[in-house]
Amino acid sequence: MLFDLGDTLWYRESQEGWDKLEGASNRHAIDLLRRHVNPSLLPGLDDEALGHALRRAFDAQVRATIRNEPLLEPDAIHAVACVLQRWGFVEVDRSLCLSLFEALRVRIPNSRPLFPDALSTLAEMRRRGYLLGIVTNRLWGGKPFHEDLRAIGLLDYFDLAHIAISGDLGLRKPNPRIFEHVLNALGASPRETAMVGDSLSADILGAQPLGIYAIWKPKPWLSEWAREHAASHPLQAASRRPQLPSGAFPGEDTADMQIAEPLETPDALPKGMYVTDDDYILARANAGRDYLEQFRRGEIRPDRIISHLSELLEIFPGAAQP
Repeated sequence: MLFDLGDTLWYRESQEGWDKLEGASNRHAIDLLRRHVNPSLLPGLDDEALGHALRRAFDAQVRATIRNEPLLEPDAIHAVACVLQRWGFVEVDRSLCLSLFEALRVRIPNSRPLFPDALSTLAEMRRRGYLLGIVTNRLWGGKPFHEDLRAIGLLDYFDLAHIAISGDLGLRKPNPRIFEHVLNALGASPRETAMVGDSLSADILGAQPLGIYAIWKPKPWLSEWAREHAASHPLQAASRRPQLPSGAFPGEDTADMQIAEPLETPDALPKGMYVTDDDYILARANAGRDYLEQFRRGEIRPDRIISHLSELLEIFPGAAQP
């Protein structure tokens, strides 16, 4: 049983809380930058504004790279170097870029609460004999991420050898190789494996070509719409698109919905859209593909749709005995 992380096992709780954590990381990065370069070469902004500009420029560089090679995870250190070079730094030290990248990291504890039924579901699935793995697209991996997974209790259920992090492997879902990495570590075949995730483009379209049973767990605000259209014949499905909830936080983003205009900055996005999510980036990389629209028309068909992780206990009553 393979799982995605963001909006599958955990979520982001509040805009205000996220802004504070991200702002603190931004200021840390700028403090580091000012101590290692000539401050006169930096844009004339205070630390908060300059940190925000650094993160926006870094995110934009990463997204642009993914659009060119959507199955590969960008070199984050190179992305930082590109930003500094555009700011006028001719020679950029790679070790400084690595330090800046780490400074921008927002740690998982206190920023991503687990869904209430996450740990109990994982515990019961393991008790029933299922092997558990993670396949996730995220730039920030490595030892700090392993520490975070341990701190929130996930390493009680997942072995590190069974966790594929795109930033560590250089591969992004839906690249089949990132799924195969975990399957090989588990010693499991695709036909005896299920993948659970919130992304149609990365999780569902990544798993199904391999023969993996693909379970879509839409974001909470999208769940009712997804079930309605899954139960409808594609030709009879309503033409309306799901509407963003008025209080939506970027962690509860549109993910699978592609917007038509070429938006490039987070500030220009509709409330509820988060530009670093897989379906936004991949839709832009694939000539404006709208994955929710493809789902509505029946062109993308998850094998199952769930609203809560605990529903897995009804779908998979127990592992088959050898």
